Amino acid sequence: MQEDFYAFSDISATKEPSGSRMLVALGDGLGAHVGGNVASYLIVDEFVKAYKRSTLSTSWRLRVALETANEKLRDLSAKLATEQAPMGSTLVGVAATKECLHWVSVGDSPLFLFRAGELTRLNADHSLAPILDERVRIGELSVADAARHPDRHILQSACLGHPLTIVDARMDPYELKSGDIVIVASDGIHTLSHKHLEQMLTFGKTTTAGKIADAIIFAVRCADQPRQDNATVCVLKIP
Repeated sequence: MQEDFYAFSDISATKEPSGSRMLVALGDGLGAHVGGNVASYLIVDEFVKAYKRSTLSTSWRLRVALETANEKLRDLSAKLATEQAPMGSTLVGVAATKECLHWVSVGDSPLFLFRAGELTRLNADHSLAPILDERVRIGELSVADAARHPDRHILQSACLGHPLTIVDARMDPYELKSGDIVIVASDGIHTLSHKHLEQMLTFGKTTTAGKIADAIIFAVRCADQPRQDNATVCVLKIP
């Protein structure tokens, strides 16, 4: 079932050329919770509206927009009064210009930067995967056991309408360079290995952001994994 939702919004100032500043938001609704598809839509929609209403600095606008969207999710969950797990979603919100990037994120949906042939994850992973990987590093767990651990994808933090205790927020601008490729995605992108994504993005220099996104989604489909998780890919190319 498709439980992702995303949005692009032009947030350029009045006298700036269109597309000078872009807001990207992506939510991945939580499976096994009530209304995951509703949760991702609500969290993204309210996040974008709250950001555009605010007059604070970019970093604080992102953080306030996150809190506002999470509160809206709480209000809706309260009205449902269901006995199921409360509706919830991950969220990655990115404000970008050609010079710099700010972000806020909750959950495990990744924010990547591809630069000079190297793919780097910028935001924190709020699943248990980093904890298991650390156990591998210190010799407590094998690589194979960590990879197939049943709790690997359990989230430490997500937007559930409760107070947010773990948030990754970039308060200082992250410098961007001409030729950078920024990717906001849901965790279904992890069907493709880090190396595979790097190889695909190397050819992205000569094509459009839309075609890069299409190629990644096509590669995920071609992997034909059973129980494939949702995969949504948002791409920005820095001129």
